[in-house]
Amino acid sequence: MFAHKTPARSGLARLVLVLMLGGLISACGHVPLATIAKLSQFDMLETDPGALRLAVKYPDAIRIPEGGATMALTIKRKADGTVLMEEKLAFEETESKADKAELSQELQTGYRLEIYRIPEENVPFFRSFQKHMASMSKSDREKVEGSLSIGVTGCLLTDEKPSEIRVSTFLKAAELGGFITLVRNFDLEEQMAEIGGEGALERCPDAV
Repeated sequence: MFAHKTPARSGLARLVLVLMLGGLISACGHVPLATIAKLSQFDMLETDPGALRLAVKYPDAIRIPEGGATMALTIKRKADGTVLMEEKLAFEETESKADKAELSQELQTGYRLEIYRIPEENVPFFRSFQKHMASMSKSDREKVEGSLSIGVTGCLLTDEKPSEIRVSTFLKAAELGGFITLVRNFDLEEQMAEIGGEGALERCPDAV
């Protein structure tokens, strides 16, 4: 399932997408139908974490700070929501020309396209999550809920704010055969307002 959670601390607006273990049950309207079908091929327990890539397309008016693209691996008990295991990993930006070439159709004036990967030193944490889930018996696994959540934080570079802040995200994994669209033209501020936030991005603390 995809879920959107909120926001903002220290002037950063936050978008979170959650992929639940066991398949995509439902999705918000920003997720293309083709993505829902494609994600059935994504196996969180078998995927190669070293091959995972996250791409984010966002307006020039905002910035994703260092450490602003993140992943969290979580196992919760279904009965009461108790967190049994959680690993939080920061993505790092990669300058891979090959990855950007795959998304060349997304290049657009006024927007930036950045590609992120899991740092090599964080790959073992992902593998430990996979190993832990795989080692559980079927009956034990049915009692828990595993999720992989992808978070993106952003803030304004200037005092002048665009009328809309549209963000698109893309995921690449070995079994997906390339990048697939997670969400397209997601209005960050609109979603913040819908889920009870103030609906406004703030200026980056270190913006000139």
